[in-house]
Amino acid sequence: MAKQSVIVIGATGVTGSSIVTGLLENGSFVVIAGTRPSSASKPRVEALKARGVEIRIIDLENWTVDQIAESLNGVDTVISTIFFAEIPRQKLLVDACKKAGVKRFVPDDWATVCVRGVRQLYDQVILFDNSEWRSSRIVILVLSQKLAIRDYVKEIGISYTFIDIGWWMQLTPPLIDIKFPLPVMKKAMTSRTGSGNVKCAVTDNRDIGKFVARIIADDRTLNQYVFCWSQEVTLNETIALAERISGSKIDIENINADEMAKLVKDSSDKDRTATEYVYSLWVLGDNTVENAKKEEYGGALDARELYPDIGKELKTIEDFAKEFYSK
Repeated sequence: MAKQSVIVIGATGVTGSSIVTGLLENGSFVVIAGTRPSSASKPRVEALKARGVEIRIIDLENWTVDQIAESLNGVDTVISTIFFAEIPRQKLLVDACKKAGVKRFVPDDWATVCVRGVRQLYDQVILFDNSEWRSSRIVILVLSQKLAIRDYVKEIGISYTFIDIGWWMQLTPPLIDIKFPLPVMKKAMTSRTGSGNVKCAVTDNRDIGKFVARIIADDRTLNQYVFCWSQEVTLNETIALAERISGSKIDIENINADEMAKLVKDSSDKDRTATEYVYSLWVLGDNTVENAKKEEYGGALDARELYPDIGKELKTIEDFAKEFYSK
C-alpha cells in the first residue's frame, strides 16, 4: 500500500518542525517540505533533505494558483504552518489544493480554543510592520483571519481537518525564558492573571507532530475540528510547580480580572495580540477541553479520546518544568 504523501508548508518553523518530526517518526508518510524560493538553500532546509524530506518550492506571495497547484501535484495532504502575517494568503493555497486534487487540507490554526468577539486577531486581520517580530526569538500565536479561512475552506468544498493544540507549555507562566519585543507582552504573560485558578489546556510544542501523524491517518477526522492537548493546568498550579522544582520563591505580579480587561481595552493593535490571548486564557477560561467540544466553540473532537494511548508519549508540565530548571 502506497504511503500517504504530506507536504508541510512552513516546515522549518517551530510548529512545522514538530510536525515533520512526528511524521518521520511515525514512518507511514512520504514527507515533503514546501519552502519559499529564498529559503531553498538555507541550512535548515538542507537539514530536512538530510533527514529524507523532499523539498518543493512554493511561493504564496508571488505565484498564481496554477503555479502553486503544480507544486502540489501528487500530494495527498497539505498542512499549513506559515508565518502568521501570511495567513490570509492561504486562500490561494486553498484554491490550489482544489485544483491539484488534494485529499485533505489542514490550515494554519495550531492555537487555543476561542469564540468570535474575544480576540480581534482571531476574527480579522490587523496589519502592521512585522520586522521586529521576525527578528525576535518569541513566536506569537496569532490566528489572523482564522475563522475566515475556515469558512472559505468549507465554501470552496475541499476536504479538511482543523486542528488546535491549546496553549504552549513553553509560554505558560512562570516557566518563560525568552525575549519579549513588547513590554506589555512580558507583563501580560509573566503575571498571575485573574484568580489564578482558571484551567487552561496546554501542549508541549514538540508533541504537536505526534498528534498530527495520528489525525491525518484517521478517516474519522476528515471534515472535522480536532482539539489536541496534553494537560489542563492553572496559573497557581504552574507557580507552585515552578517553586517546588526550582527550590526558590518566584516573584509574581498579580493582575486582577478588571485590571486585565483594562489592559486589553487600552492596548494598541500590536499589543493586543498578547493581552487578548492572556485575557481569553486566564480570565475568561476559553481554552479548556470542555469548551472545545461545545458547538459555539467549534464542536471539536477530543484527540485524547480518539487516541487514548497517546498520553504515554506526551510531556507533562512537570516534565517541562524539570527540563527548564535544569538548564
